Amino acid sequence: MEKKKLIIYGIGRFAEYVQYVFEQDSSYIVEAFCIESKLMDLQTRKSKIPLISLEVFLKEYSVENYFVFVAVGNNNIRKHFFLLFKENGFSLANYISTQCSSWPNLRLGENIFIDEGCVLQPFIEIGDNSILFTSQIGHHTHIGKHSLISGAKTGGNVKIGDNCYVGLNASIKQNISVADNTIVGMGCIIEKDTDLNEVYTHKGTIKRNIDATQISSRFLR
Repeated sequence: MEKKKLIIYGIGRFAEYVQYVFEQDSSYIVEAFCIESKLMDLQTRKSKIPLISLEVFLKEYSVENYFVFVAVGNNNIRKHFFLLFKENGFSLANYISTQCSSWPNLRLGENIFIDEGCVLQPFIEIGDNSILFTSQIGHHTHIGKHSLISGAKTGGNVKIGDNCYVGLNASIKQNISVADNTIVGMGCIIEKDTDLNEVYTHKGTIKRNIDATQISSRFLR
């Protein structure tokens, strides 16, 4: 089967990761990376795949022949370029790792990225332009548009709104609604519904007033 041609917007480590998994584990072949011409001098990656300017891509590349993936971690920036490509008529690709666990009734928008560490139960819906890294998502959960879930876990029947971020080892209790633009930091536990634009952070690990060699020596006596 002939592979579909893909252009990746972005030049960072995430873009490099995206390029690798699309080529190893999808029906797409990456033809080029693209970025605004004013940022092309910032390019530091070592890749045989060409880098073209965004301006040239939008002007000269056919919407019938090329798909796009926006490989940007920041939700607001990713939303901006997702909408830009949609306004210019391009279709955006999805990547769902064959190494993740999911069910046939998974419902997806466009420009979705689900990596190899994810476990998704039945009846899950994920809106446009959202990214999931190594997360466990409970049944009947809805994740909105332009959100990023990284190493988190939800119970069943959770609703996560648009433009949300949920960080490493965060947990969301079943039947909870996370409002639009909520930030849930690393290690947080969400047991009640959140309101618009709220930010949750964990107090973090305490640095002990003791030297590591002191603890090690205790077990040698």
